[in-house]
Amino acid sequence: MKKSLTLTTYDVYNYGASLQAYALQQYLLGKGVESELINYQPEYLRRKYDYKWVNPESALSRFWITRVAYRIMKYLQRQTTMGRKKSFDKFHKEFLKQTRPYFSYEELAQNPPAGDLYIVGSDQIWNTFYETGRDGAFYLDFVKNGVKASYSASFSYTEISKEWEEKIAGWLKDFKKIAVREYHGVDILKRMGFDGCWVLDPVFLLPIEKWKEIMTPVNNKEPYLLVYDFESNKEIERFCKEYAKKNDLKIYSINDTYPRLYADKNFSSAGPREFLSLIYHCDAFVSNSFHGTAFSIIFGKPVFVFNRNRHKVNSRMESLTKMFGIEECIVPEGFTIDKYAEMVFDFEKINNIRIEKLEVSEKFLNELL
Repeated sequence: MKKSLTLTTYDVYNYGASLQAYALQQYLLGKGVESELINYQPEYLRRKYDYKWVNPESALSRFWITRVAYRIMKYLQRQTTMGRKKSFDKFHKEFLKQTRPYFSYEELAQNPPAGDLYIVGSDQIWNTFYETGRDGAFYLDFVKNGVKASYSASFSYTEISKEWEEKIAGWLKDFKKIAVREYHGVDILKRMGFDGCWVLDPVFLLPIEKWKEIMTPVNNKEPYLLVYDFESNKEIERFCKEYAKKNDLKIYSINDTYPRLYADKNFSSAGPREFLSLIYHCDAFVSNSFHGTAFSIIFGKPVFVFNRNRHKVNSRMESLTKMFGIEECIVPEGFTIDKYAEMVFDFEKINNIRIEKLEVSEKFLNELL
């Protein structure tokens, strides 16, 4: 195998998206395979910092004055995240090998990058509630020559509509091998008539030493509970306050936008390298983030998981915690803190499971290569 090209969502200012792309690329490079990420940036992936874009299905789009007001508010809100954006942009430039950018499906299909192997995945690329899951590019339908495969692709849901099952089955029929990140995905593939392999997310492919090489230094010496919350979840806030008090910990927060007022220290400009370092040095991690949970498992940190409310993509967490036998770390609403404040994690057992699952994942990739 001479050259591989990976298509995934990575330049979307999300920690897990960036780090899973880095991990798979590093793994492939370590196997002596030339590897590049296809820099596919259609309009729907560029909206975060496109100040002109207003959802045409939103009531805000009906009148010019509401559109203007929305754009102004979006611009002002995004200014609070420019430090974070800069950290991500720097990481992508320094650590990821990328093709030239493609800004539309038509541009990609007309002149696709040449390679021997095309891999799609990981992350929620096959989530049909997002545009990626409805875009033929993420099923490699633009590939004219070369082997097609997926690694750790995620449907994110336990079921998808019959209409999309039929559409996706047509796109996947030319794939040499298919691997998904959740066991629910294996069931979905089976209904389509495909054999799928349940594998680890790419972040598990690299040893801790490789992750430590790119971490930023942390000078802080005080013990802390780290929280990363997408949704300003009040139950997460209550958990952090009660857990930190019982275990005499400070509360640190990684933020996508606004600081958490209950935290002792906020990190609003953290990039992927800082994200890794803050998890590695914490005493416990609380989140509704899939990849935050994954790195807690890798680094041997007590982790407490909350389901997402706005986006029902909780099968990802269920599958991940089931794989490692830590389903009890999923915290229900109305919890009492005593159970979790004293919870003991068997990290020797967890690490043995990781090694076992890593063998399956590496076997899949090595056979593909």
